[in-house]
Amino acid sequence: MRKENILVGILVVLAVGGIYLYNRSAADLDTGAPRVNIEPPAAGNSTSQNSSMSPPQNISWNDYTPGMSLAREEGKSIFLYFHAAWCGYCVKLEKETFTDDRIKAYLNDHFISIGVDTDKREKLARQWGVRGLPSLWFLEADGTKINNLPGFVNADQLLSILQYIHTQSYRTMNFQEYVQQESS
Repeated sequence: MRKENILVGILVVLAVGGIYLYNRSAADLDTGAPRVNIEPPAAGNSTSQNSSMSPPQNISWNDYTPGMSLAREEGKSIFLYFHAAWCGYCVKLEKETFTDDRIKAYLNDHFISIGVDTDKREKLARQWGVRGLPSLWFLEADGTKINNLPGFVNADQLLSILQYIHTQSYRTMNFQEYVQQESS
């Protein structure tokens, strides 16, 4: 066997191993915490955005098209979450970040949250240029893109980002300036 063939074989093994590690099942990252349901409510089973003072039970997830329309109607920014059941960091985000009462309340009060399962909505994921999961997008009420955030983010980080977007501080300063201003 020639050296080139051996090198190609090694590269193939490394690539397959990398893909396996990237796509490892959610069970590999299971912490025993309950899984958050990010599927939108079934048709005809409409739930309104939670505006009560008590902590919300769950984030009020919407399907893509109705969620985009609702955001325009209510004039709320959009939190667009691309995920898949096999994505370990999506599971971690759902178990650790999306279960935080501050995140649930802030999203329900100030955003229209849209969850998109990329396995079920492949065309939509391609349209948005999703290349890795999880992928978080922040949009204005009319659907104009503000910015995106790939990968896992903890509750404290996400809350700061949500506040930055909701207060429209992105129009006058970058995120680092916002964080400095908030901490002083």
